Amino acid sequence: MARIVLISDDDGLRQDMRSLVTRRGHSMLEQPARAVCHANCLREPLDAAFVDLSAVGDYGLAVIVRARLHMPGTRIAVIDGGRGCDSLDRLARAVSLGADDFMKKPVLVSDAADVLERLGL
Repeated sequence: MARIVLISDDDGLRQDMRSLVTRRGHSMLEQPARAVCHANCLREPLDAAFVDLSAVGDYGLAVIVRARLHMPGTRIAVIDGGRGCDSLDRLARAVSLGADDFMKKPVLVSDAADVLERLGL
């Protein structure tokens, strides 16, 4: 069983991901707020982190850096709902910092399942 965290303020996304992850036999820690995530996130070993850049923006990039420093084996997927150059720049920065995969909003359950597969989960 993998331990996965989702950092997002999007209730619908959290519900869909929780359902998908638990159906696959994994556990999911949800971190809806930046302050809560800062206090709790990445304290225990994780197999994967899904970071919603639409919700947490540059803070999400800091989460990627922190995960790479303290838990280099953690698989990271970012989620972005933006459009245009800002969104592409944010995704490029996330990948350069160590994100393994990404999804664009709106996230379909089938897309999330594909990312889980690519992450080996």
